[in-house]
Amino acid sequence: MLFNNENIKHVAVYLRLSRDEENLGIEQVLANHRQTLISLCNENKWSYEIFEEVASSRTISDREQMVKLLSRIKQNHFDAVVVMDIDRLSRDEFDASYINRILYQTDTFIITPSKIYDLDKDEDRLLLGVTNIVASAEYRQILKRMQRGKKFAQQQGLWTDGIAPLGYSKDPKTRKLVPNERAKDVQFIFSEIVKGTTIPELVRQLKSMGIKTRQGYDFKYNSIVRIINNDAYKGTIASNKTIGQYKPRPKEEWIIVHNAHLPIVDEATWEAANKIVNTYSFKAPRSKNRIYPTSNLIYCANCGRVQGCNLKPKLNKIYIKHCLCGNRGFYYNPVLALIKEEVLGYKEHILKALETLEEDQQEDNTQYKKDKLISNLNKAKKALEKINILFEEDEIDIITYRERKAKRQEEIKLIEEQIAALEREDKSTKIETLKEQIKSIEKLVGKWELLDGEGYSDEQVNRLLHGLISGVLWSFKKGAESPTLTIIYNEE
Repeated sequence: MLFNNENIKHVAVYLRLSRDEENLGIEQVLANHRQTLISLCNENKWSYEIFEEVASSRTISDREQMVKLLSRIKQNHFDAVVVMDIDRLSRDEFDASYINRILYQTDTFIITPSKIYDLDKDEDRLLLGVTNIVASAEYRQILKRMQRGKKFAQQQGLWTDGIAPLGYSKDPKTRKLVPNERAKDVQFIFSEIVKGTTIPELVRQLKSMGIKTRQGYDFKYNSIVRIINNDAYKGTIASNKTIGQYKPRPKEEWIIVHNAHLPIVDEATWEAANKIVNTYSFKAPRSKNRIYPTSNLIYCANCGRVQGCNLKPKLNKIYIKHCLCGNRGFYYNPVLALIKEEVLGYKEHILKALETLEEDQQEDNTQYKKDKLISNLNKAKKALEKINILFEEDEIDIITYRERKAKRQEEIKLIEEQIAALEREDKSTKIETLKEQIKSIEKLVGKWELLDGEGYSDEQVNRLLHGLISGVLWSFKKGAESPTLTIIYNEE
């Protein structure tokens, strides 16, 4: 189309797509749009510069080319901005208002293949405002449909979170995760954590073996933690955790699908590794942050404060610190030797408990109860999802929505509490826990570096102890001949 406007000489051509709206492929659609706008410029004998990007219209700050374009417009580089449609600038009414204000202040026209918008004219500003409002409403509806489709796909166990995690590939036909050749690397990481290897040591091992991240970089502390915390590796998809990028959702609104795909590690290994990594920080010790075998395990029996250790270089001895409440300190090594002796002796207690559980011939219907509860939980979650859809489609008012939502959320919370209580009573779970404790004790039978000058490092002992005990209550009051300690074992 030929426009007769002598004030337009040099223009900016802005091209943006956020998705394949014409089912031709984004590159092809962009090429078509580019050709149309360049032809428009050539027909009107305008010189032009192209600003092109594939980006969501959700926020300007994430659109690099738009930020660059607005900066150039503020410097009066262009007479007009040429776009395929007004909503290519923005579908967000607030961002659109900001863009239009800059264009108005710099006397910059907006040109589409069918019209020139002059923001100095009231009728053009009014038309532009109405167009932006309609585009914004349309965008919100599209977003709702996309989010609803994504939720449905997630509930079917399909992978919708972009690039597959290390060790998995996304099957293009089923849209589910499938283990690939890197699965062995992930299994190695989990097995080393469960075995007692610290994260800094594991990072060094991976580097020495030439094992890299999916992007080809060396592993870091946080990348190991992210792998251990990823539900996908036990075959579970946990999604809908956040609103936008950062704001967390309530846990009852998460979409959790078990057995969504083949796991790389079994659930017991995943849980054990998570307990180790998330119970206590295993960052590389520094001079002011040394890890001792009992770090974060000794508590004052009087006031409950953590009682750490203190190295006295002149004496080359380690002491348990004096507590602020008056509970006295003591030379560390004899206390550590006593803790080791008592923990190793606890094995007999575990073996008896294990024997009792395994000999119990009563029928264990825990799994049957658990399956029933999980079925009820899934029904309640589906009902909650239907309530959300009814509200989104304006089928119910806000008061009814809140009442129904609160009722379902309370039902979901109650069922989850019942499942958690049942799992704590589950005989098979107790048996597995006891077997893991026995493995930890058998490892601790060996030499400890701090006591014997060789053997398990302080960090390795600390990790194994954290898997066995929740704390050691320490007391050494004035006038007492010797300190007393009480070990609190896990699952007690």
